[in-house]
Amino acid sequence: MKQNNTLPIMAGLLGAIIVGLSFLFLKNIVSEASALSILSYRFTIAFMAMTIFILFKIIKVNFRNKPVLPLILFSLIQPVLAFSFQTYGMKYATSSEAGIITSLLPIFVMVFASLFLKESTSLIQKGSILLSAGGVIYIGFMSGVEGESNLIGFILILLSVISMAFYSILARKYSKQFSPLELTFAMMGIGMVMFNFILFVSPDKADFSLILEPYFMLSILYLGVFASVISSFLTNYMIAKIGASQSGVFVNLSTIVSIIAGVFILNEAFYSYHLIGTMLIIIGVIGANMKHANNKSFSNKSNNVIRGIIIKNE
Repeated sequence: MKQNNTLPIMAGLLGAIIVGLSFLFLKNIVSEASALSILSYRFTIAFMAMTIFILFKIIKVNFRNKPVLPLILFSLIQPVLAFSFQTYGMKYATSSEAGIITSLLPIFVMVFASLFLKESTSLIQKGSILLSAGGVIYIGFMSGVEGESNLIGFILILLSVISMAFYSILARKYSKQFSPLELTFAMMGIGMVMFNFILFVSPDKADFSLILEPYFMLSILYLGVFASVISSFLTNYMIAKIGASQSGVFVNLSTIVSIIAGVFILNEAFYSYHLIGTMLIIIGVIGANMKHANNKSFSNKSNNVIRGIIIKNE
């Protein structure tokens, strides 16, 4: 791995850990409140936390003389569209199906980055991204896809994945105009406004009595501050530094974190296919972030050898 990529890769690892653990906190409260109200609480807390950090000058953002429209478009895609598709998709799709479909995210990111950003990936990196996705798909199928498959759920989760892929592309593009913190602040602000508006006009109503429950507030604080603000900042930072293609593969690491957390915290079973899938994901992530120069060097050496053979034969 490139030495100057150490911090972005560490950011990706930390982000994967935070997202992987977020499923534990979400599991604690999903039966107590509707998915929409949880999103409303989550992004309200997230925006309030960032606003407090800015007021106390812990972090700095500067939107002066910068275009607003790109930020709105960026934030409508992620978190609004991505989370909305995901939330309603989970009503129709099983968790196994959602995990399998979401594992395709790095592949979509790689394709979109090539089309829109002209990012190039080596053959090793392409294979590694596919290997990592294969690890998640393998775990999903071996775990068993419970219940009947539902086309609506499949389409909604797939739209969520496509939204996340476009988010990665826009984050890379707008990283030249905005800092990772500015992108994150916009995401939290637009997310808070939109999810609260949707909650207000929808049949779902927020149960404010849950705020008095310690376990509920602890879960919302984690989801808002860590799983929203910090993980989004780490992702935006990573994409800005190493590109969308290499960043996309880190999403599959959260699967490993979820499995480990389930085993040690929830006493869930750990099977051999978990180990095999985990190894495939790890190898894929390492391969996707290998030195690009090594592949170029290998290609150059191969070309030189081929030229030498041709010249010799002539």
